[in-house]
Amino acid sequence: MKKFTFLTTLALVMFISPVFSQINLKSVGNKITDTKTKLGKDKSDDNTVSTRIPNGSATLYVSQTTGNNRNDGSKQAPFKNLQKAIDQAPDNAVILVAEGNYFGMLNSGNINITKPVKIYGGYSTDFSTRDVLKYLTMVQPSPESNGTQNGQGTMQIQVKTANTEVVIDGLIFDRGNSIAYNSKGEGKPAGVESAMMQPIGGAGLGGPNLTQEQVLTTQTAQIYLDNSKCNLTVNNCAFINAPNYGIRGMFGGTKAVINNCIFINNRMAACEITKGGAISEKAEVHFTYNTVLFMWSRLKDMEDMGYGYRYMTGINSYVTNNIIGLTTFAGLDRGRIDSDRNKEAQRITTAEHNIFFLNKQADLTIPGGGKFMRIWVQDFEDVEQLAEVDGNKTLTDPKVFKGIINEAYLNGFLAASYKETTSHDPNSSANQFRQAMGMNMTGTMTSSASMYANRYPWKEALLFFGAIDGYGAQKIK
Repeated sequence: MKKFTFLTTLALVMFISPVFSQINLKSVGNKITDTKTKLGKDKSDDNTVSTRIPNGSATLYVSQTTGNNRNDGSKQAPFKNLQKAIDQAPDNAVILVAEGNYFGMLNSGNINITKPVKIYGGYSTDFSTRDVLKYLTMVQPSPESNGTQNGQGTMQIQVKTANTEVVIDGLIFDRGNSIAYNSKGEGKPAGVESAMMQPIGGAGLGGPNLTQEQVLTTQTAQIYLDNSKCNLTVNNCAFINAPNYGIRGMFGGTKAVINNCIFINNRMAACEITKGGAISEKAEVHFTYNTVLFMWSRLKDMEDMGYGYRYMTGINSYVTNNIIGLTTFAGLDRGRIDSDRNKEAQRITTAEHNIFFLNKQADLTIPGGGKFMRIWVQDFEDVEQLAEVDGNKTLTDPKVFKGIINEAYLNGFLAASYKETTSHDPNSSANQFRQAMGMNMTGTMTSSASMYANRYPWKEALLFFGAIDGYGAQKIK
């Protein structure tokens, strides 16, 4: 039998799908916002995102390797823990973080931000050089941290002071070690490194080698907004193996920018930001230049959730120049409509210059057709719930992901399926007794999935930075 390669498989799926149209990626450029301006690019390298750092009220330093929490946080005497630096920082301070793994004091599994600070990762140990993809600043909790997490986000933002700003730049979030995977090996396609994820609250195997037992899958977003009143910028970050959203929460600020990030293997959705007690009626989310792949449903039956970006009520959303593909439901969800028609009419929701591919049910969902209408990209111009829809395309050239995407994971995702088996024996002793008593007879049901939110190799996920020039997360200098 002929063995299909990754490129053959992906090309075949694209060929038979009715939703793909032919485009030349190199020629797509009309009306695209200038990438250099949008991403703050260094003029010497038009393909690379600059990482210049602004000044703050103070500058604090953190190094897992050379730091000590009894230090003063200076460059010569850095703190060891990011949470310690946040707690000691004055408002509007800049915190520079060297390579290492940081997930809370005493391995608590979460970082709490209660004041306006600007956090920049990706520094060498001596802080002489910044390279986000070389000097990896991880937020990668261990299995032992789950019990002390108290249901909070991996990073919880709780700033209550209006007209302030929080910046998260250059952090690599990965919950792959602290998710429980099925201990019986269910849902493990050939070549994929873990079995399927256990449901929220479910126990199973976990840890770096998937040998540690009794790990629980906890329900927590990787960045959770706890009705924060600050403005927010999340830039040059990675959200990998999230058991419950990449970024989620109630937003009480004026503007949130999610830019140049990757979201790989997230359950529920990549980004869902809902209006909280906002200081402005015109709260905005700008979701720009992000790569969103492998978004999984709520449960292994794959019947609901599994989105890229969700447009939420009370928020003006600008979704631009993203790569959004391989979701179990839809790339974009516009199913939430404000019950106040006047407010809904004033809402601005855009989807411009995005690339979509291999979303399983739709590129966009909107209300109607019973519960949802499923819309493909070529019909976006007819969707009145989107104010601007210029320049959206489908991807037809799989070669852009050659050597980047994990082929075993892709093949397993494309073939992912769920089945239920019910057995019913009316002659069993229990059912004869129930029948005599006028009770309903019972049976047993078993269910299985061929794949569900399996761990994606986090180092391979970082290869998606710069996969397509001008779309999705770009390279970081």
